[in-house]
Amino acid sequence: MSASYHIDSSKYTLQEIKDDLLSRDLIPSRQPLKDGLEGNFQILEREGIHTLRDLIAALKKKDMIGELSSRLDISEEYLILLRREANSYLPNPVSLDKFPGVEAGDIEKLAAAGVRNSRKLFELVKNSPDSLSAEIDINPGTLSELVGLSDLVRAYGVGPAFARILYDTGIHSISEFRRYTPQQVIDLYEKKTGKKADFSTSDIKFSLDLVQMLDIE
Repeated sequence: MSASYHIDSSKYTLQEIKDDLLSRDLIPSRQPLKDGLEGNFQILEREGIHTLRDLIAALKKKDMIGELSSRLDISEEYLILLRREANSYLPNPVSLDKFPGVEAGDIEKLAAAGVRNSRKLFELVKNSPDSLSAEIDINPGTLSELVGLSDLVRAYGVGPAFARILYDTGIHSISEFRRYTPQQVIDLYEKKTGKKADFSTSDIKFSLDLVQMLDIE
């Protein structure tokens, strides 16, 4: 069976999203999602929206949000924020040239082979593990590093710079990341960077909880 880059959005329920919003310390711009949350989510459930996949599909386009807002009496501003939150569960692929510390020449070789972002590399290596090493003249160590970084950015809240920090502290994959506690991740980050983490244990806990649902090697 092919490995999936994201969590299965059809298995993540609206109730779980609601629980996430209630339990997390949201950034200020997302804080309004807690206003009227119970009532709004009950309305969405009655509309037949039961999963993350349903929610993303229902809020996919601006005109769909406007129609839904008028019909369900939920403000457009609320639904737009909710769309952003829902989409954040499925992180966008990262361009390979955004990862710090990787030789530009190796990135160019991969790009010439049509491999330009983390999702493409992850899926190619996981589903056809021998194809890249046979076709591209790239240092195996560099390729392994890029595969690890591409795996790590599948986690919620882990961008290319944070993935590099995790990788350099010895966490080379999602399967390794999921073994750590939130406080251990923060301690590793602060030791590596020499500065206080600008995220909380609840932020890392949420990321680790979602990581449990990802395909791993």
